[in-house]
Amino acid sequence: MSRISTRLLSPRALPLVLMVAAFGATSCSSGGNPTTPSVAPTPVTPAAAPAATSAAAPATVKVSVNPDPVPFSGAPILDTGECADFTNTWFYDTVLQETAGVSVTFTSRIDLFDGNVANNLTGLNIALGPHDTVVLHTRWCSGKSTAHSAQSIFGGVDANGNLVSAQGQVAQLTAAVGK
Repeated sequence: MSRISTRLLSPRALPLVLMVAAFGATSCSSGGNPTTPSVAPTPVTPAAAPAATSAAAPATVKVSVNPDPVPFSGAPILDTGECADFTNTWFYDTVLQETAGVSVTFTSRIDLFDGNVANNLTGLNIALGPHDTVVLHTRWCSGKSTAHSAQSIFGGVDANGNLVSAQGQVAQLTAAVGK
């Protein structure tokens, strides 16, 4: 997990994204880091533009958040040390939907919080079949109850060997009422 500017959050308030995909596409340990998949895929850096490596059309994945804007929750996140002492929390679903009819497996995820890299996860195994949808349950904590933004970028390879990058919409995390 990368450090976020201390002028935004205290070092202990690093935002934490834990995800659990529908039908067990990924899993996290209590420390918030993904567990190693049984077959370790080759990580792909999603920041690079997708490059086709075959003549077949690449998979296309739409990434959205639900709900958006994301309401302030305040519900505690007690299963990880990074968030245990913070009551400023938000919960939403990150929805990945494949639209081109090609299977894809995402092996990396970069999470941004207020435009700064908060997580750079590799070794993931998030598989989508043709026209499949996978829902990842996402949560954040912060040392400040003000409005924030969050975004995820996924990288992987489709069934035709094409590199695939899917950038999610920017989720608007609303401020606590009265803040």
